[in-house]
Amino acid sequence: MDAATSRPDEAGPFDVCVLLTPRQPGGHEVALFGWLADAVRDCGLRPLIVTASPALVRACTDAGLARWLQPAPPRWPRWALLRALLGGPGARPVLLAPGVLHVDAWLLAAAVLRRGRLWVYVPMAHTAVHMGYRAGRWRDALLAPWLRRVSAWITLDARQMALLRASWRITAPVLALPNQARLAPPTLQPPGPPRARDARLRVAYVGRFEAHQKGLDWLVATLRADPAWARQCHWRFQGRGPAEGMLRALAAALGGEHVEVSAHAPIGQALAACDVLLLCSRFEGLPLVALEASAWGCPVVASRSSGLQDLLPAGALFDFGDAAGLRRALDSLRSEPARQGAVAHAQARMATLCNAASYRTALRQVVQALRGAGEGAGEGAGIAPC
Repeated sequence: MDAATSRPDEAGPFDVCVLLTPRQPGGHEVALFGWLADAVRDCGLRPLIVTASPALVRACTDAGLARWLQPAPPRWPRWALLRALLGGPGARPVLLAPGVLHVDAWLLAAAVLRRGRLWVYVPMAHTAVHMGYRAGRWRDALLAPWLRRVSAWITLDARQMALLRASWRITAPVLALPNQARLAPPTLQPPGPPRARDARLRVAYVGRFEAHQKGLDWLVATLRADPAWARQCHWRFQGRGPAEGMLRALAAALGGEHVEVSAHAPIGQALAACDVLLLCSRFEGLPLVALEASAWGCPVVASRSSGLQDLLPAGALFDFGDAAGLRRALDSLRSEPARQGAVAHAQARMATLCNAASYRTALRQVVQALRGAGEGAGEGAGIAPC
């Protein structure tokens, strides 16, 4: 097969088979597609990407990965993932990217039983108990033995590495690949500091409308409990998801001039119309939206469980469930100098934590390890060194 003109398939050369189980792309999927595209361009990686979701097909295509994509047929899409897993050459590694460990755990078990080299890319290593799943203890007890048979792991940072080892007793190698902000092209200028139309602070939430993980149920209850303070801000919720009805009910209760709910759109649209980005999650990996906002010059306020303690100034953080702490964090950013100071802090931390040199080093390590896992599977494939 001519790899320059053809996409790899089960008969042709590839380095790793990537199985994507999420149905909708989120920030972590965007980060995954970003580093896969970088690995293809800069290190010559040859992935075979299999997904059962039309939305993920579009996201992969947008990331420049269409050549390496094998969409699953619309009929019985989960069986198509299993077929790709069991039908591929056993010597090459399989990379599962489930988003969270408990999603489609049957596919992980099938990959373990396949007795090939199984890698897992996971941005959030939390237990089912921590995430509030039903029968969480049973889920964790059933899943843990399978996780310990995974060959190697890729995650975002030291915090998630520690979770894998402490919560799941993982002893296999764990590589950290930083969640890089995917910025606008250099020819495009990010929006300048927004000007408030009135005395209200303009607060934006951008992302998936999910009540439990994202903490929207708590935020809505907090705003309903103190409508006088809530009306001192303009709240913009931009995204999609099952909690949309809850947010629209909040808008009806507080008034459309105070709460706006809009459909999913580019993040720049929300940032250009807000003063502060808010993340009030119960748990996260490392939210890409916070990195993007910081890079674009928008300050971020977040719960400490959002994974942003190393990025944000202390005054911009609050404990999840602490309504007074949320109010203090937002109120501290009502002035333009305070917002500029918070942005400067976050950008300086990003330059240290997520700089291009450390990212390229981590990416090379991941690609070299993946190729090492498949050594002997593709002699003559002509894979370029990274």
